[in-house]
Amino acid sequence: MNKVSKIFNPQSKILCHLNKVENYFNNNNPDPITIEIDPSNACNHSCPFCISGHLHLKEFKGGKHFNRTMLDPKIFKKLSRTLVKMNINAINWTGGGEPTLHPNLKENIEYISNNSNIEMGMFSNGSNLKRFKLFETVINCLSWIRVSLDFGNENNYNSFRKTNKANDFRTVLENIKELSELKKKKQSKLTIGVGFVITKDNYNEIDEFCEIFKNIDIDYCQFKPEIIQIERIEKINKQKEQHSKKFWIEEIEEKLSKAERILGNKFQSNSYKMEDLVFDPIKFGRNYKECLGSQFQPCIGADGKIYVCTNHRGHEEFAYGNLYEKNFDEIWNDIKKKNSIMYKINYEQKFSKCTELCKPHESNKMLWKLKKEFYISKNLNEIKSKAKHLTKDIEHENFI
Repeated sequence: MNKVSKIFNPQSKILCHLNKVENYFNNNNPDPITIEIDPSNACNHSCPFCISGHLHLKEFKGGKHFNRTMLDPKIFKKLSRTLVKMNINAINWTGGGEPTLHPNLKENIEYISNNSNIEMGMFSNGSNLKRFKLFETVINCLSWIRVSLDFGNENNYNSFRKTNKANDFRTVLENIKELSELKKKKQSKLTIGVGFVITKDNYNEIDEFCEIFKNIDIDYCQFKPEIIQIERIEKINKQKEQHSKKFWIEEIEEKLSKAERILGNKFQSNSYKMEDLVFDPIKFGRNYKECLGSQFQPCIGADGKIYVCTNHRGHEEFAYGNLYEKNFDEIWNDIKKKNSIMYKINYEQKFSKCTELCKPHESNKMLWKLKKEFYISKNLNEIKSKAKHLTKDIEHENFI
């Protein structure tokens, strides 16, 4: 679990963008490095561990955050036209819900690809690639796609995700294989990954999962721990608690070692999350005082609101503004509004309304160190000189 990943390494990726970081520390407002965009809050699967389940799972229906909306097509088009004019490094098409359900996703991806140098990647359940004729678009326009599978057993996959014949286990596997074949045919550099979120319901299927993908021509299999998001904790009226240290050490560590033996170079793990769960089960590595990472990777929700990060989607108090009222660049450059929200998170709430091990968590660790260093030297020149060596093997550096 201690293997350093070339793909999943947010701290090193921040070091690839020190010019923007230094610009921010000098009280400027650089454009984001990575933007997370949710085209849809609707999803054709019902994963119980989804970090955005409060938006679309039936158990949350009637709750204040429940909202299965999709981004309005006109607003979506307007957003794409705005982004290509900005200095954005990368876009993650994500959710919310399932991004491929939006009927205008294809045209917006192709527009951004044809009119900018913005890199793009996608998180998807992989069930709709054939249905919406997305294979060519993914191959031609994206740097990577990661399909969330999370099970090695067909029956359990279909049961937990509540699928039908149009979006079930076999459909997804067929789509992954077809995408892989097209990649070879087109001699594409697209990175194809498959994800496994480790939970107490599926961890015994890690071996089966590995046996399936050791013989399928994909680039990697990613393993990461389930994170109990704050909405689920509040719903069951319990104090914040992630799975125990004992679970990760006694049940998971050996399974991941075996997974690496089976998969070889295809094996990828978000080991930094495991380490925080195991070695710091109280603070989970949150030793920084400010959420700086969110200032480089905001989330655009399917409801049109610009959220601090993906973990706050659906929460009005953490929205900088609304695309139905202003363009993204206008909202992003409203520094007064952004600062007021971040002051609340950092100094009033002190992360009490934040999920542990959140999306900006790892970049926050590095940025907090860099901020302290910057206040001493007033520049990051020395770090910049070292960063080229530290980041030379990093892949997909624009996707934090």
